[in-house]
Amino acid sequence: MLVHELEVLTYGLDDIVVENSENNQLEVTLFDENPHTHNILFYEENEILKVSFELNISLYQDEVFRKYITRRLERARVVIKAPKNKHITIHGKTIGVTSKSYEGDLDVYIERGNIKLNTISGNIKAHLFQGNVFADAFKTDLNLTTNKGVILVNDEKKISPFLKQNSSSSKIITVNSIHANITVKRKD
Repeated sequence: MLVHELEVLTYGLDDIVVENSENNQLEVTLFDENPHTHNILFYEENEILKVSFELNISLYQDEVFRKYITRRLERARVVIKAPKNKHITIHGKTIGVTSKSYEGDLDVYIERGNIKLNTISGNIKAHLFQGNVFADAFKTDLNLTTNKGVILVNDEKKISPFLKQNSSSSKIITVNSIHANITVKRKD
């Protein structure tokens, strides 16, 4: 993968999982309960590789509109295996985001959902309106803000905004939210 940044537009998906690639290649695997409802689109723009998912359900069928809604609720998720040390940006509305300890920078911009970061190996930025954020941080700076949610660091409730710096850290977790709950297990 020649580009250093990857942008993923997850509109129409229910879940995304980001993993480290074992062969230094980008792999995108789409799991959809109803086959042929999504197309995967790749394109490069300003040295950023963009991945998006196009929904293939026709809005103009001779069915009741409710059936379209029922059909749309079928599960679709994607697994992205990316080379280490890439910068990945994820955009979406209502989606679950899981990082299986990805070893690179990760930015997540969603409206609602759960963000599970597991062990942090790079810089993290998460911006969401409502949901939950879970992370395991080792020697990582924290910048956590939520207006109406709860911040728990090592099972202790903290006041928002919560800032914690580590003198030997080169990584930072930044979370900005209105209603999200943030849970961080921190080890120094």
